[in-house]
Amino acid sequence: MKAQTRRQWLVTHEWMVKPMRQKEWISGKGILVWLAEVFSALGMGLYLVGLLAGLGGLTEGAWWATVGGWALIVLFKLPLHLVYLGRPLRFWRAIPPFTKAWKTSWLARGMFFSIVFVTAGLVQMVAWYLLFNDVVTGSATDVVTVISWAASIVAGVFILLTGVYCGFAMSYCKSVPFWNTGLLPIVFVLMGVADGLALTMGISLATDDLAISTLESWSRVLLVVNALLILGYLVQAYRKHSAAELAARDLISGSTAWVFWVGIVILGIITPLTISFVTMFLEEAQAGPLLIAAIVCHTIGAFSLKYSVLKVGIYRSVLPNVN
Repeated sequence: MKAQTRRQWLVTHEWMVKPMRQKEWISGKGILVWLAEVFSALGMGLYLVGLLAGLGGLTEGAWWATVGGWALIVLFKLPLHLVYLGRPLRFWRAIPPFTKAWKTSWLARGMFFSIVFVTAGLVQMVAWYLLFNDVVTGSATDVVTVISWAASIVAGVFILLTGVYCGFAMSYCKSVPFWNTGLLPIVFVLMGVADGLALTMGISLATDDLAISTLESWSRVLLVVNALLILGYLVQAYRKHSAAELAARDLISGSTAWVFWVGIVILGIITPLTISFVTMFLEEAQAGPLLIAAIVCHTIGAFSLKYSVLKVGIYRSVLPNVN
Protein backbone atom coordinates (compact mmCIF):
# COMPACT_ATOMS: atom_id res chain seq x y z
CA MET A 1 0.00 0.00 0.00
CA LYS A 2 1.39 3.43 -1.00
CA ALA A 3 2.15 5.87 1.81
CA GLN A 4 -0.53 8.39 0.72
CA THR A 5 -3.17 5.70 0.26
CA ARG A 6 -2.22 4.21 3.62
CA ARG A 7 -2.62 7.59 5.37
CA GLN A 8 -6.02 8.13 3.74
CA TRP A 9 -7.14 4.69 4.84
CA LEU A 10 -6.03 5.39 8.40
CA VAL A 11 -7.93 8.68 8.54
CA THR A 12 -11.09 7.11 7.11
CA HIS A 13 -10.89 4.08 9.37
CA GLU A 14 -9.39 5.83 12.41
CA TRP A 15 -11.83 4.13 14.75
CA MET A 16 -10.42 0.74 13.74
CA VAL A 17 -6.79 1.43 14.54
CA LYS A 18 -6.85 3.72 17.60
CA PRO A 19 -8.95 4.14 20.76
CA MET A 20 -11.90 6.49 20.21
CA ARG A 21 -14.06 8.27 22.78
CA GLN A 22 -17.73 7.29 22.83
CA LYS A 23 -20.15 10.21 22.35
CA GLU A 24 -23.53 8.52 21.99
CA TRP A 25 -24.35 8.70 25.71
CA ILE A 26 -22.76 11.99 26.71
CA SER A 27 -22.71 14.40 23.75
CA GLY A 28 -25.61 16.12 22.01
CA LYS A 29 -28.82 14.23 22.68
CA GLY A 30 -26.77 11.77 24.75
CA ILE A 31 -26.82 14.32 27.59
CA LEU A 32 -30.35 13.04 28.25
CA VAL A 33 -28.91 9.61 29.08
CA TRP A 34 -26.53 11.16 31.60
CA LEU A 35 -29.31 13.18 33.28
CA ALA A 36 -31.70 10.22 33.27
CA GLU A 37 -29.17 7.98 34.98
CA VAL A 38 -28.33 10.60 37.59
CA PHE A 39 -31.98 10.98 38.54
CA SER A 40 -32.29 7.20 38.49
CA ALA A 41 -29.53 6.91 41.10
CA LEU A 42 -30.91 9.76 43.23
CA GLY A 43 -34.44 8.36 43.06
CA MET A 44 -33.24 4.87 43.93
CA GLY A 45 -31.22 6.06 46.91
CA LEU A 46 -33.92 8.35 48.29
CA TYR A 47 -36.69 5.79 47.89
CA LEU A 48 -34.68 2.92 49.42
CA VAL A 49 -33.64 4.96 52.47
CA GLY A 50 -37.19 6.19 52.99
CA LEU A 51 -38.57 2.67 52.54
CA LEU A 52 -36.19 1.14 55.08
CA ALA A 53 -36.83 3.96 57.53
CA GLY A 54 -40.61 3.56 57.13
CA LEU A 55 -40.53 -0.21 57.57
CA GLY A 56 -38.63 0.36 60.82
CA GLY A 57 -41.24 2.82 62.03
CA LEU A 58 -43.65 4.71 59.78
CA THR A 59 -43.14 8.49 59.98
CA GLU A 60 -44.01 11.51 57.88
CA GLY A 61 -40.35 11.92 56.87
CA ALA A 62 -40.10 8.33 55.65
CA TRP A 63 -43.28 8.74 53.61
CA TRP A 64 -42.04 11.95 52.01
CA ALA A 65 -38.70 10.28 51.21
CA THR A 66 -40.47 7.51 49.29
CA VAL A 67 -42.65 10.10 47.53
CA GLY A 68 -39.54 12.09 46.59
CA GLY A 69 -37.71 9.03 45.23
CA TRP A 70 -40.76 7.90 43.28
CA ALA A 71 -41.23 11.40 41.84
CA LEU A 72 -37.60 11.59 40.66
CA ILE A 73 -38.11 8.40 38.66
CA VAL A 74 -41.51 9.37 37.24
CA LEU A 75 -40.90 13.06 36.53
CA PHE A 76 -37.26 12.96 35.43
CA LYS A 77 -35.71 9.54 34.78
CA LEU A 78 -38.46 8.04 32.62
CA PRO A 79 -39.32 11.16 30.56
CA LEU A 80 -35.64 11.82 29.81
CA HIS A 81 -35.13 8.24 28.66
CA LEU A 82 -38.27 8.32 26.52
CA VAL A 83 -37.25 11.57 24.85
CA TYR A 84 -33.81 10.11 24.12
CA LEU A 85 -35.38 7.06 22.46
CA GLY A 86 -37.09 9.40 19.99
CA ARG A 87 -40.57 7.81 19.90
CA PRO A 88 -41.98 8.06 23.44
CA LEU A 89 -45.43 6.73 22.50
CA ARG A 90 -43.87 3.43 21.42
CA PHE A 91 -42.24 2.70 24.79
CA TRP A 92 -44.61 -0.23 25.29
CA ARG A 93 -42.72 -2.14 22.58
CA ALA A 94 -39.83 -2.52 25.03
CA ILE A 95 -42.00 -4.18 27.68
CA PRO A 96 -42.81 -7.90 27.97
CA PRO A 97 -44.92 -9.55 26.58
CA PHE A 98 -44.77 -7.17 23.59
CA THR A 99 -41.09 -7.91 23.02
CA LYS A 100 -38.40 -10.46 23.73
CA ALA A 101 -35.67 -7.82 23.75
CA TRP A 102 -35.42 -8.11 27.55
CA LYS A 103 -33.54 -11.39 27.01
CA THR A 104 -30.56 -9.54 25.57
CA SER A 105 -31.06 -5.81 26.18
CA TRP A 106 -30.42 -4.15 29.54
CA LEU A 107 -32.25 -1.06 28.28
CA ALA A 108 -35.42 -3.10 27.72
CA ARG A 109 -34.99 -4.69 31.15
CA GLY A 110 -34.53 -1.24 32.67
CA MET A 111 -37.80 -0.04 31.16
CA PHE A 112 -39.59 -3.07 32.61
CA PHE A 113 -37.96 -2.60 36.05
CA SER A 114 -38.98 1.07 36.10
CA ILE A 115 -42.61 0.43 35.20
CA VAL A 116 -43.02 -2.31 37.83
CA PHE A 117 -41.44 -0.03 40.44
CA VAL A 118 -43.66 2.92 39.55
CA THR A 119 -46.77 0.76 39.91
CA ALA A 120 -45.75 -0.97 43.16
CA GLY A 121 -44.35 2.26 44.60
CA LEU A 122 -47.63 4.07 44.00
CA VAL A 123 -49.53 1.33 45.86
CA GLN A 124 -47.03 1.47 48.72
CA MET A 125 -47.29 5.27 49.07
CA VAL A 126 -51.08 5.23 49.08
CA ALA A 127 -51.12 2.42 51.66
CA TRP A 128 -48.65 4.24 53.90
CA TYR A 129 -50.69 7.45 53.63
CA LEU A 130 -53.85 5.63 54.69
CA LEU A 131 -52.11 4.01 57.64
CA PHE A 132 -50.18 7.08 58.80
CA ASN A 133 -53.24 9.33 58.73
CA ASP A 134 -55.57 6.71 60.27
CA VAL A 135 -57.88 6.87 57.28
CA VAL A 136 -58.73 3.18 57.65
CA THR A 137 -59.85 1.50 60.84
CA GLY A 138 -60.71 -1.95 62.15
CA SER A 139 -60.15 -4.95 59.92
CA ALA A 140 -59.42 -2.67 56.97
CA THR A 141 -56.20 -1.65 58.72
CA ASP A 142 -54.91 -5.23 58.61
CA VAL A 143 -55.72 -5.52 54.91
CA VAL A 144 -53.98 -2.24 54.07
CA THR A 145 -50.98 -3.26 56.21
CA VAL A 146 -50.57 -6.51 54.27
CA ILE A 147 -50.91 -4.65 50.97
CA SER A 148 -48.34 -2.06 52.07
CA TRP A 149 -45.80 -4.74 53.02
CA ALA A 150 -46.28 -6.64 49.76
CA ALA A 151 -46.04 -3.46 47.69
CA SER A 152 -43.00 -2.31 49.69
CA ILE A 153 -41.11 -5.53 49.02
CA VAL A 154 -41.86 -5.47 45.28
CA ALA A 155 -41.09 -1.75 44.99
CA GLY A 156 -37.87 -2.12 47.00
CA VAL A 157 -36.59 -4.93 44.78
CA PHE A 158 -37.48 -3.17 41.53
CA ILE A 159 -36.18 0.28 42.52
CA LEU A 160 -32.86 -1.42 43.27
CA LEU A 161 -32.96 -3.06 39.84
CA THR A 162 -33.91 0.29 38.28
CA GLY A 163 -30.90 1.94 39.87
CA VAL A 164 -28.40 -0.81 39.07
CA TYR A 165 -29.35 -1.76 35.50
CA CYS A 166 -27.43 1.17 33.96
CA GLY A 167 -24.26 -0.13 35.62
CA PHE A 168 -24.89 -3.59 34.19
CA ALA A 169 -25.69 -2.17 30.74
CA MET A 170 -22.36 -0.34 30.73
CA SER A 171 -20.37 -3.19 32.28
CA TYR A 172 -21.51 -5.50 29.47
CA CYS A 173 -19.88 -3.20 26.86
CA LYS A 174 -16.76 -5.19 26.06
CA SER A 175 -15.78 -2.61 23.47
CA VAL A 176 -15.31 -0.05 26.30
CA PRO A 177 -12.82 -1.72 28.69
CA PHE A 178 -13.14 1.04 31.32
CA TRP A 179 -16.80 0.12 31.78
CA ASN A 180 -16.38 -3.62 31.35
CA THR A 181 -16.09 -4.54 35.04
CA GLY A 182 -18.39 -5.91 37.73
CA LEU A 183 -17.36 -3.07 40.07
CA LEU A 184 -19.29 -0.47 38.06
CA PRO A 185 -22.83 -1.52 39.17
CA ILE A 186 -21.63 -1.67 42.79
CA VAL A 187 -20.14 1.83 42.59
CA PHE A 188 -23.35 3.22 41.08
CA VAL A 189 -25.60 1.58 43.69
CA LEU A 190 -23.57 2.56 46.75
CA MET A 191 -23.07 6.12 45.55
CA GLY A 192 -26.81 6.32 44.86
CA VAL A 193 -27.64 5.12 48.37
CA ALA A 194 -25.16 7.62 49.86
CA ASP A 195 -26.84 10.42 47.90
CA GLY A 196 -30.22 9.10 49.03
CA LEU A 197 -29.09 9.33 52.65
CA ALA A 198 -28.11 12.96 52.05
CA LEU A 199 -31.47 13.83 50.47
CA THR A 200 -33.28 12.07 53.32
CA MET A 201 -31.37 14.23 55.79
CA GLY A 202 -32.78 17.24 53.98
CA ILE A 203 -36.30 15.88 54.40
CA SER A 204 -35.55 15.17 58.07
CA LEU A 205 -34.56 18.80 58.59
CA ALA A 206 -38.02 19.78 57.35
CA THR A 207 -40.11 17.13 59.14
CA ASP A 208 -37.93 16.64 62.24
CA ASP A 209 -39.03 13.02 62.70
CA LEU A 210 -36.04 11.04 61.38
CA ALA A 211 -32.80 10.41 63.29
CA ILE A 212 -30.27 12.63 61.49
CA SER A 213 -27.41 11.21 63.58
CA THR A 214 -28.19 7.70 62.31
CA LEU A 215 -28.40 8.90 58.70
CA GLU A 216 -25.08 10.71 59.10
CA SER A 217 -23.41 7.63 60.56
CA TRP A 218 -24.43 5.50 57.58
CA SER A 219 -23.45 8.30 55.23
CA ARG A 220 -19.93 8.43 56.70
CA VAL A 221 -19.51 4.69 56.26
CA LEU A 222 -20.73 4.74 52.65
CA LEU A 223 -18.56 7.72 51.72
CA VAL A 224 -15.44 5.90 52.93
CA VAL A 225 -16.49 2.68 51.19
CA ASN A 226 -17.22 4.57 47.97
CA ALA A 227 -13.82 6.29 48.07
CA LEU A 228 -12.12 2.90 48.39
CA LEU A 229 -14.27 1.42 45.62
CA ILE A 230 -13.42 4.24 43.23
CA LEU A 231 -9.72 3.82 44.05
CA GLY A 232 -9.98 0.07 43.39
CA TYR A 233 -11.89 0.75 40.19
CA LEU A 234 -9.12 2.99 38.87
CA VAL A 235 -6.38 0.56 39.88
CA GLN A 236 -8.22 -2.22 38.06
CA ALA A 237 -8.57 0.00 34.96
CA TYR A 238 -4.80 0.55 34.85
CA ARG A 239 -4.23 -3.19 34.87
CA LYS A 240 -7.10 -4.21 32.57
CA HIS A 241 -6.47 -2.87 29.06
CA SER A 242 -4.61 -0.06 27.34
CA ALA A 243 -7.93 1.65 26.44
CA ALA A 244 -9.09 1.40 30.07
CA GLU A 245 -5.76 2.80 31.23
CA LEU A 246 -6.14 5.67 28.76
CA ALA A 247 -9.61 6.38 30.16
CA ALA A 248 -8.33 6.32 33.75
CA ARG A 249 -5.51 8.71 32.85
CA ASP A 250 -8.00 11.06 31.21
CA LEU A 251 -10.12 10.93 34.36
CA ILE A 252 -7.20 11.67 36.68
CA SER A 253 -5.06 14.07 34.69
CA GLY A 254 -6.75 14.68 31.33
CA SER A 255 -9.61 16.80 30.04
CA THR A 256 -12.11 15.26 32.49
CA ALA A 257 -9.83 15.61 35.55
CA TRP A 258 -11.53 18.77 36.83
CA VAL A 259 -14.85 16.93 37.05
CA PHE A 260 -13.23 14.03 38.89
CA TRP A 261 -11.19 16.05 41.41
CA VAL A 262 -13.62 18.91 42.01
CA GLY A 263 -16.99 17.26 41.46
CA ILE A 264 -16.39 13.75 42.81
CA VAL A 265 -13.41 13.86 45.18
CA ILE A 266 -13.72 17.32 46.77
CA LEU A 267 -17.46 18.05 46.61
CA GLY A 268 -18.86 14.52 46.41
CA ILE A 269 -16.71 12.82 49.05
CA ILE A 270 -14.30 14.97 51.07
CA THR A 271 -16.62 17.92 51.81
CA PRO A 272 -19.66 15.86 52.94
CA LEU A 273 -17.40 13.57 54.98
CA THR A 274 -15.72 16.52 56.69
CA ILE A 275 -19.05 18.21 57.42
CA SER A 276 -20.40 14.94 58.79
CA PHE A 277 -17.58 14.76 61.35
CA VAL A 278 -17.85 18.46 62.24
CA THR A 279 -21.60 18.30 62.89
CA MET A 280 -21.02 15.56 65.48
CA PHE A 281 -19.88 18.32 67.86
CA LEU A 282 -22.54 20.90 67.03
CA GLU A 283 -26.10 21.52 68.15
CA GLU A 284 -28.82 20.65 65.64
CA ALA A 285 -29.62 24.32 64.98
CA GLN A 286 -25.95 25.04 64.24
CA ALA A 287 -25.54 21.93 62.12
CA GLY A 288 -28.51 22.71 59.84
CA PRO A 289 -26.76 25.08 57.37
CA LEU A 290 -23.73 22.78 57.17
CA LEU A 291 -25.94 19.77 56.46
CA ILE A 292 -27.66 21.66 53.65
CA ALA A 293 -24.23 22.42 52.17
CA ALA A 294 -23.31 18.73 52.46
CA ILE A 295 -26.53 17.73 50.68
CA VAL A 296 -25.77 20.12 47.82
CA CYS A 297 -22.22 18.74 47.55
CA HIS A 298 -23.53 15.16 47.58
CA THR A 299 -25.88 15.97 44.72
CA ILE A 300 -23.15 17.66 42.68
CA GLY A 301 -21.05 14.54 43.25
CA ALA A 302 -23.87 12.38 41.86
CA PHE A 303 -24.00 14.40 38.63
CA SER A 304 -20.19 14.42 38.40
CA LEU A 305 -19.79 10.67 38.87
CA LYS A 306 -22.09 9.65 36.02
CA TYR A 307 -20.78 12.42 33.77
CA SER A 308 -17.12 11.53 34.21
CA VAL A 309 -17.63 7.77 33.79
CA LEU A 310 -19.66 8.30 30.62
CA LYS A 311 -17.27 10.96 29.31
CA VAL A 312 -14.14 8.80 29.55
CA GLY A 313 -15.75 5.78 27.91
CA ILE A 314 -13.18 4.95 25.23
CA TYR A 315 -13.65 2.25 22.61
CA ARG A 316 -10.66 0.00 22.14
CA SER A 317 -9.32 -0.26 18.60
CA VAL A 318 -10.59 -3.05 16.39
CA LEU A 319 -7.20 -3.62 14.75
CA PRO A 320 -3.71 -3.38 16.23
CA ASN A 321 -2.37 0.15 16.12
CA VAL A 322 -0.67 0.97 12.83
CA ASN A 323 2.13 3.54 13.05
